[in-house]
Amino acid sequence: MYKVMCTLIAACCAVAAVNAAEPLSNHGGHGADARLFPKDSFPYGKSISGWADRSVQWMYAQPFDHNPFFDATGANCAVDQHGPVWFLAPIASMAPGNYTRACTIPRSKAILLMAMDLSETYPCPDPNFKPQPGQSLYDFLVADSKTYPTAAALEIKLDGRPVHDALGYKYISENLYSLKGDPSLQAPFDPCITGDWQPAVSNGVFFMLRPLSRGQHVLVRRSTGATGNVNTFTYYLTIE
Repeated sequence: MYKVMCTLIAACCAVAAVNAAEPLSNHGGHGADARLFPKDSFPYGKSISGWADRSVQWMYAQPFDHNPFFDATGANCAVDQHGPVWFLAPIASMAPGNYTRACTIPRSKAILLMAMDLSETYPCPDPNFKPQPGQSLYDFLVADSKTYPTAAALEIKLDGRPVHDALGYKYISENLYSLKGDPSLQAPFDPCITGDWQPAVSNGVFFMLRPLSRGQHVLVRRSTGATGNVNTFTYYLTIE
């Protein structure tokens, strides 16, 4: 069964002279990266895994013609943004190369960066895509999500300063959740979209950034695939 591997990076205007900064550790505790909510925290009353699921619901719900995932410039980055967390959409390309996007974000918003994600929806046209006898739908979808190739290496930099152990920010949905994909995304994105509410799970790498200071920031995501192909996303963020 075909699925689209989503990859996202946020990047914002450059702050020079920070390239020599040492990376910070990632999971909380002494020396934790103060730019990020700790991996196991509950920002705004929800786990980061829960926010990740919500970001996928948001992305699936947007019609193709103004879906931020398929937007090459960032012009649609503010589509349907609500609440305390701003979702940064992935860039719809897994091909090797360099890609950029610009986005303006309110000062008070935390930012959820989807660096990599494989979202599994059910049912699908393939009649063989179903749980085995005695297997729960949740376990089946999680197991299937793990069969897809992921990046061999991942680098995340905010304003030139790297996040240590970026692949350590991996999340899998804690339970099944529901999403309603727009039918216009069925052909270019996920053939399992029905247009109705469907159970789903997400399996990916997500970063919850604390609200950034006003001005220009640059967030860069660079992934190296299993075959050595390099894919770099740079998002130029203006915080107002």
